Amino acid sequence: MEDTEIITLLMERRESALDEIIRRYGRLLKNFAGRILPTLQDVEECVNDALLDIWNTIPPKRPASLASYAAMLTRRRAVDRIRRLTAKKRGGGVYLVALDELEDCIPDNTAPDEDGGLLREAIDSFLADLSPEDRLIFMGRYFALESIESLAEHNNVTKNTINIRLTRMRKKLKSKLEERGITI
Repeated sequence: MEDTEIITLLMERRESALDEIIRRYGRLLKNFAGRILPTLQDVEECVNDALLDIWNTIPPKRPASLASYAAMLTRRRAVDRIRRLTAKKRGGGVYLVALDELEDCIPDNTAPDEDGGLLREAIDSFLADLSPEDRLIFMGRYFALESIESLAEHNNVTKNTINIRLTRMRKKLKSKLEERGITI
């Protein structure tokens, strides 16, 4: 079943669409959540919450890519859940490490963004300027939350090489944001 057919089922409010999403993308969604959350129970609850979000947002939304939309909602749920978990008990984890790495180049949530999309546009522009390989590394680290070791292995380079490339990319991102008047 194609994404368009699944979206049509969602528009018709047929629960079989959720079963089809799990069949097609369940492994992907669990993988995304599993990189952020500490337990299998948290992962499963997060994926279920994301499915509910899909059910509640389609309609009216009609995403171009169901896989990307489901992954984005799952990631959002996982990040919210890990923030709640770590607010009570400080822990480690890839999410917190990756977030700390970006701390010096991304403004915090309290900074006003009059345009509402200024930061997003600047990041999109930054990503478009990267080489395809660097873009995959950057997105792998800060969206998919892959470990440095995993990125090094997938790119056949050393962990040090990945660290250096990520450091350079964060500096470029900071520079791009400052060019656009976004203060850190």
